[in-house]
Amino acid sequence: AMSVGELERLSRAYAAAMKDIFGVSRDIPAPDMGTSGREMAWILDEYNKITGEDNPGVITGKPLAVGGSLGRDAATGRGVMVNTLAALKKMGLKPIEVTAVVQGFGNVGSHAARLLAEQGIKIVGIGDHTASFYSEKGIDITAALDFVAKNNRVLKGFKGATEIPHDQLLISKCDVLVPAALQNVITEENAPKILAKLIVEGANGPTTPEADPILHDKKIICVPDILANSGGVTVSYFEWVQNKAGYYWSEEEVNSKHDLKMEVAFEHVWNNATQFKTGMRIAAYITALQKIEQAVKLKGAF
Repeated sequence: AMSVGELERLSRAYAAAMKDIFGVSRDIPAPDMGTSGREMAWILDEYNKITGEDNPGVITGKPLAVGGSLGRDAATGRGVMVNTLAALKKMGLKPIEVTAVVQGFGNVGSHAARLLAEQGIKIVGIGDHTASFYSEKGIDITAALDFVAKNNRVLKGFKGATEIPHDQLLISKCDVLVPAALQNVITEENAPKILAKLIVEGANGPTTPEADPILHDKKIICVPDILANSGGVTVSYFEWVQNKAGYYWSEEEVNSKHDLKMEVAFEHVWNNATQFKTGMRIAAYITALQKIEQAVKLKGAF
């Protein structure tokens, strides 16, 4: 592992190397696995030093004190929750009658589990890279969050549910499955054994291309990563908007704007899936390409 000093020097060197790529109206990075607001602040500071300007909008996911946005931390998990509720509504299922398994208990998974539980969904399974747990009666997510906060951010040793082998979590009995950890976890080997009716992809690329048709044949609805976990980038966009305006919104305002964006996006993708008789993943690509097609036609070919 790198020391804090090494991490800072690496982050600043990266900012210096990318100075001609980054820009408020060019390329705007944000945190992902292994990084947080701390690294964003270092990159911002280095970029500002090099350019001699104060440009908070050049990077997002920053700490609040240097131009971050309220609601940004939980945004990806919140997007998972909004998409889950939207899909359940289409399926005619009430949140209070539904069980869910969440794989991953980092930034995305922990917020997703908490927010789903707040909506009345019973979380029966959780897991991270150290341990996986299942309880048919439901898991107290507040207790799990308190535990990881005191336990070096990992679930190993949690006593609020029965520990199960890692490979059993995704194929456990549940209505909603949220893979919110690593890519390529739903494969052609385990896809036939998945019992969930709905998959909401919190992670990037959790389903392999080989597993997709298997899920489709099993009539499992899969809300793809490009839609399901776009809450984070949506609130990154809101952070950039606030930076440009120099005016900052309340958390309620951020959340309500986020929820509306997610609901509208879900509706577009769902309607395209219905119209073109395809899965949600292809429908998400169709939705994106329709926007590009419109813009290209309007701009002309001169």
